Amino acid sequence: MQTELLAESRLDEIDAFFDACPESVAQQTTAWRDVIAPLGPDEPIFLGCRDGGRLVGVLPAYRFEGPLGAILTSVPQPGALGGVAHLPGADAEAVYASLVGALLDTARDRRCALTTVIENPLRPDRALYDRFMKPDFVLENRTLILDLERDVGADGECLKASANLRRNLRKARSGEAWIDDAQTLENVQAWHALHAARHATIGAEPLPERLFTTALRVMVPRDKARFFFVRLASTGGMIAGGFYLFHGLMIDAFMTAIADDHAHLSPNHLLGAHTIAWARARGLRYYNWEPSPPSGGVDRFKRQWGSRDAAYHYLTRITGDAAPFLRSTPEAVSRAYPRHYVLPFDRIGAAAAAAEGASSTRAAAWNALGGGGGATGRRADEPS
Repeated sequence: MQTELLAESRLDEIDAFFDACPESVAQQTTAWRDVIAPLGPDEPIFLGCRDGGRLVGVLPAYRFEGPLGAILTSVPQPGALGGVAHLPGADAEAVYASLVGALLDTARDRRCALTTVIENPLRPDRALYDRFMKPDFVLENRTLILDLERDVGADGECLKASANLRRNLRKARSGEAWIDDAQTLENVQAWHALHAARHATIGAEPLPERLFTTALRVMVPRDKARFFFVRLASTGGMIAGGFYLFHGLMIDAFMTAIADDHAHLSPNHLLGAHTIAWARARGLRYYNWEPSPPSGGVDRFKRQWGSRDAAYHYLTRITGDAAPFLRSTPEAVSRAYPRHYVLPFDRIGAAAAAAEGASSTRAAAWNALGGGGGATGRRADEPS
């Protein structure tokens, strides 16, 4: 196996590679790179692994320079999933050994204090990372995934829907609201206003509008993302909407938002039902709701469709001077590295004294920042 830094001239080859990897995710693609790299700004680094000249594995990474030092992460920004991708039939051990080794060498060469790989919940590859990366910090995260082939009928209806969900769907389908799927800048900007208002309600920082408008310009034409909006039948006013990434087998409900004063119409249920049916009709297999607080209304909302837990990990190796990070505070690190995973918050500063064992749980990291999340901050999704 030979590893290399894939040049800009290789973008078509990288895209073809990911299209041939059914378990790869949208966050690994060059389309997503074009959306998120300017936001940091981050330096994108795509490492490739060849077998006899054929590209058989790719590991994307992003370098971010902050006040405490540089970090290298397989995917920055919320909704992060990814890590190593390899072609079906490739020698997985050889690919992981080559790409993880190249990632650590790149981190040291580029003076990155911390290097993190974020797993893909569709691929059980933790043992390979333990073997070849030997992480110093591990954060266990969980998302909820609905199996569209097993748990959703051909008509798009969820076979394991709870009684509460069925009741809310009847309300949502009463005709008072409808789905608008026009992919326009005006729609995205109106929906982002709902997103910002919802985040203000819970005291969280909204994601930048630029992320979504760039996705509209870059990813929607490449058939890697889509927006759906909910409007009132009476006035046409927008009361909800969501942004969705999709690639390979999976669709990600990246971010949704509703107008609190119209929650009684269940627009979040209408949006969920519509996008689940849409994804199944496209032949997608998994509907990823994305992580949310470990308990509460958002978690209950996602489970009532028949979704199941899927664990994955943030694996971090010290590759430079990590002391400034470890001496800091969770709040300071969160401010200095916005929308970037750095370390589990319960392993930073005074919070580290109470941490036990080698791994951190989502709940422990969440609590270390006063309920503000274990990785990249809080999300404001659907209420129950």
